[in-house]
Amino acid sequence: MADQSEVKFSIQNQTAIVTLNRPEIHNAVNEAVMDQLESILSEIEQDKEIRSMILTGSGDKTFCAGGDLAFFAELTTRMEGQQVSERMQAILDRIWNSNKVSIAAVNGQALGGGCEILTACHFRIAAKHATLCYRQAKNGIITGWGGGVRLFQLIGRQRGLRLLLTSESVNVEQAYKMGLVDFIVDSDQLLPASMEFAEKIQRNSRETNSAFLQIARSFGNTELEQTKSLEKEAFLDLWVSNEFRQFLKRFVKE
Repeated sequence: MADQSEVKFSIQNQTAIVTLNRPEIHNAVNEAVMDQLESILSEIEQDKEIRSMILTGSGDKTFCAGGDLAFFAELTTRMEGQQVSERMQAILDRIWNSNKVSIAAVNGQALGGGCEILTACHFRIAAKHATLCYRQAKNGIITGWGGGVRLFQLIGRQRGLRLLLTSESVNVEQAYKMGLVDFIVDSDQLLPASMEFAEKIQRNSRETNSAFLQIARSFGNTELEQTKSLEKEAFLDLWVSNEFRQFLKRFVKE
């Protein structure tokens, strides 16, 4: 367990709770946040007891406002922009590609890169007062952490393009209708609801959860026949697994 200044980290019921902890500047991402996220993700990946991860922000105003603009202002060259872009893409890819289910607990407004972070999670549970806004275009920039592509995959090209080009803010009801948010809960129930959802998923075996996540990542990124083949191979691996064999024995005895 670790409790670092910029990012807090704890473990509860096999679930890692990762909290962006810069509420005074809307939990914005700077170099220290990236350093600590990389370290925490390594710890989560190596801990076999951890089954899922909840990512949230401190306070009740902001999930994450994206990049710390004061930090970004110091990065003036194309190379520096490339380095921070690739670094954050790699961090978010680790979340998306993990075999441990990730849940964004959206505790307030998600702005710019904050929206890119939440779309890298497998699920999004939002407090009723939360809002989401891809404000990059209004600031003269575009998504730099892979979030534009993920948005298109998540809610479709037209809806995604509308959010990106207009920089309009949407409330959670609108986001839910778009498929950008999975559940809406009262603010005081955000973490309990996220924990309950994680624990529901953890009732499945690690292997089945991992297989479904792998298939979901493949869908839309590879040819359909390749994804179907992946699904078949995962099914056959589980078909001969001890867990499924034991389930069948219990069923037959009943």
